[in-house]
Amino acid sequence: MGNSCVGSSKTATSTCSDSLWWSKKKKEAPQKVETESNINTTKNVEHKAPQMMKIEKEEIKATQQKEPISHTEEASSHAAQAKPAVPKKPHNVIRQASAGLKTESVLLKKTGNLRDFYNLGRRLGKGQFGTTFLCVEKATGKEYACKSIVKRKLITEEDVEDVRREIQIMHHLVGSPDVITIKEAYEDAVSVHVVMELCAGGELFDRIVERGHYTERKAAKLARTIVGVIESCHSLGVMHRDLKPENFLFINQQEDSPLKAIDFGLSAFFKPGEIFNDVVGSPYYVAPEVLRKRYGPEADVWSAGVIIYILLCGVPPFWGESEQEIFEAILHSEADFTSDPWHTISGSAKDLADVDNSGTIGYGEFIAATLHLNKIEREDHLVAAFSYFDKDGSGYITQDELQQACEEFGIKDVRLEEMIREADQDNVSLNST
Repeated sequence: MGNSCVGSSKTATSTCSDSLWWSKKKKEAPQKVETESNINTTKNVEHKAPQMMKIEKEEIKATQQKEPISHTEEASSHAAQAKPAVPKKPHNVIRQASAGLKTESVLLKKTGNLRDFYNLGRRLGKGQFGTTFLCVEKATGKEYACKSIVKRKLITEEDVEDVRREIQIMHHLVGSPDVITIKEAYEDAVSVHVVMELCAGGELFDRIVERGHYTERKAAKLARTIVGVIESCHSLGVMHRDLKPENFLFINQQEDSPLKAIDFGLSAFFKPGEIFNDVVGSPYYVAPEVLRKRYGPEADVWSAGVIIYILLCGVPPFWGESEQEIFEAILHSEADFTSDPWHTISGSAKDLADVDNSGTIGYGEFIAATLHLNKIEREDHLVAAFSYFDKDGSGYITQDELQQACEEFGIKDVRLEEMIREADQDNVSLNST
């Protein structure tokens, strides 16, 4: 059900070779098809391999409308002149009833009128069920994103329940720092409106396409956010079930912008030990145990591993020309860790992105691998601190440089000789190694 808060900034051109997964236009309209395969994946998935779209829970059949029945008047021209024209009968049209319009209230409560509190601005994005607009709160002038879901497009009762659950989960996750924050939901006769935090920096997907891939150090920062999202959601009993670069948005256009997880339209509450069997997710990112119809929250960990793999090398670990080929690769192939740039990537980072066809990634293994991310961050802080003291950039901190730094901070009566003697293991001076 969810739409991105901000529309994609991608163009039709690709910065990568034609063999890569995003080499076709990602902006093409979704074409939902029913999956019929020997692995019995019966949910709806986007059939075009380079497009990362959702595997919906049930196929929503398009509303069928019969062609108007044409009533040809066979009267002669003389009779037509003699008699006034007879009005045509109304066209006979068969329409499928919309559960969204039939239900008394999608939100199961009365709400205020959105336009009493917000002014709607330009369109930010458009999805299958609705459109996302920029909106400005009248009382404060603060900008938000408003996702308006058209109720007539909620064909089945399951569609209605999906919207309810998505909004419930978003409220449940309020306070999680790496998850987009919902402010309020409104409902009128036409639509359900979800007002949420504005993320104006675009999708993680776009930045991967622009870069090709990230350095290990920069990928580590993004990976910490992805791991944090999983930790926040799972600790509150929520599986996202559709983690992918398109579902992470940057707050702003800055290089170091915070990253937020969005789109909880396929998410579900879970209890410890509960087993799920409905096939949902997106090609490339869906876990093998989801395809086998027996999974739990560990499926999110698999998807995170795929994202981190892509961050580090720029391509997905499992590829196919069709949806079926992608699924077969996920089930039976092994990820490549030998081609460029993997020879330059540390073993710890490889462990973090290690996805194989076993379908199991233990929480302990995953958390242990993320310790490498914290190690990189600590090293960054240490390098920055050392550089501050090392005024001449020689790679060593001398007593004079340490004295200068202490004076800058107003620190007096410091026994510098003792400090250096304790820290200087090679009896030369403090060095960067």
